[in-house]
Amino acid sequence: MDGAFFVGKSELLSWVNGLLQLNITRVEQMATGAAYCQIMDAVFPGCINLGKVNWMAKYDHEYTQNFKLLQAAFDKNNVQKHIEVEKLIKAKSLDNLEFMQWFKRFVDLNYRGGDYPALERRRGAKTPWDLGERTGPVQAAQTRPQNAQPRNPRPAESSKAPQPKAKPVREARPDESEVARQIAELRLTSDSLEKERDFYFGKLRAIELFCEHYEDQGNPIVMEIQKILFATDEENVAVNDDGTVSITPIEQE
Repeated sequence: MDGAFFVGKSELLSWVNGLLQLNITRVEQMATGAAYCQIMDAVFPGCINLGKVNWMAKYDHEYTQNFKLLQAAFDKNNVQKHIEVEKLIKAKSLDNLEFMQWFKRFVDLNYRGGDYPALERRRGAKTPWDLGERTGPVQAAQTRPQNAQPRNPRPAESSKAPQPKAKPVREARPDESEVARQIAELRLTSDSLEKERDFYFGKLRAIELFCEHYEDQGNPIVMEIQKILFATDEENVAVNDDGTVSITPIEQE
């Protein structure tokens, strides 16, 4: 399986937010299809009329309309990809994660690079994930604490003898060989974690495909397994004594 399919949620969300200047916080929020439409515009400018994208979509039929725009753009640019709209609009984490992973790989292969004027291309359209208004950096010379006293002019002569300057203290530098050893250990740990992540992701994906095969049969065991698979990071999953699964929202502190 291509390594792109093991890109994590955080990296994917950071990528989308950086490209589109948004603040999407969950993979499930991509189920509206709106963000994908603008990413497609970044890859093939003008291939989608962004004025038709419904950024404030709340219902399945509105999500579907956004994905229709995306599929039309795929077809127009000979992108051989059928969008499984019925799965994506259910806002299940694994389905949307898989599509995001594919989409990032697609963009990496086709995006010409350079800065993408996301806000300008949206032409003021509001989204549920708009960033707060930004202000430019303030020059230090233009600001002064409210209670700060004005500087006194330097006297022509000073009666005090000049004070000797303190010698700067040289910072202790860690041994380079020790730093190299720590870096090597971190790399080994990172490689091990990536392999473990890939292993368990493959297991979860296999279980998901297995459940989909029996989904239409109304098998109660399969339905309970799907509850576990599709629970979000804002939900608690508990297996009851009778084998059923309970999903409850995590209480916010």
